Amino acid sequence: MKYSVITTFHKPGLDKYAQTMINSFEKHWPNEINLYVYAEDCQPHVSKPNIHILDLHATCPDLVAFKNKHKNNPVANGEVMKDTGIPYKDNNFKWDAVRFSHKVFSVIHACTTLNSDWVIWLDADSKTFKDIPFDFLKEVCPDEYYVSYLGRNTKYHSECGWVAYNTKHKDNQDFMNYWRNLYVNDSLFNLREYHDSFVFDEIRKKFQQERNTPFYNLTPPIKGKGPGHPFIASVLGKYMDHMKGTQRKELGHSLPDDVSIRNQNIN
Repeated sequence: MKYSVITTFHKPGLDKYAQTMINSFEKHWPNEINLYVYAEDCQPHVSKPNIHILDLHATCPDLVAFKNKHKNNPVANGEVMKDTGIPYKDNNFKWDAVRFSHKVFSVIHACTTLNSDWVIWLDADSKTFKDIPFDFLKEVCPDEYYVSYLGRNTKYHSECGWVAYNTKHKDNQDFMNYWRNLYVNDSLFNLREYHDSFVFDEIRKKFQQERNTPFYNLTPPIKGKGPGHPFIASVLGKYMDHMKGTQRKELGHSLPDDVSIRNQNIN
């Protein structure tokens, strides 16, 4: 079984957290696993031949077209509401389609072009702190499923800091084509939210309902209110951390409550 990991980031992200992600990948992932970095106007340092740097804009022309089309569109950049034009007061990331389109087009490109059985998306603000056994990848990417992901309850969108795609599954091409067309045709803006996690969930539910496409949820039951931090509460937390949000990025690691919940689930 062949696995590849992908991520994307820009120069500020490289300087703040992404170089750490790459360094930890080089140290703790098997040498047989390739990391493909879709770099936006930056050049990270790499020291191993299994790390591949791709120019994001040169590789993903559909992304460039989408960004150029909507660069001055306040709706597509999460500035104002579509129907009223009223500015958002908070949580405007939910409607920042342009910001999250980099990730979407990177995933679509990788899942339709790389010679790999599984393509694993891993956020650039994650880091690996323990050697990852090859058998662990088989555990979290079971062959009978199309996607391995971190779901939340019905109130919250999935945590897409990790999503693994079985590119050999019969529904892969249709899933990716449907996702791409949402952006190319601007039908994305008919959805309730425009960020990648919400859009992923909408397509996931559609394929589950209409095709019975199998998706594997890695998230264990998490007690308490709010969306939680399913990345490290899952089995992924044995090997990796995800500095999701400003506070965790500033600390350089997850919060004490996150770790406590993780320990309850994986010990």
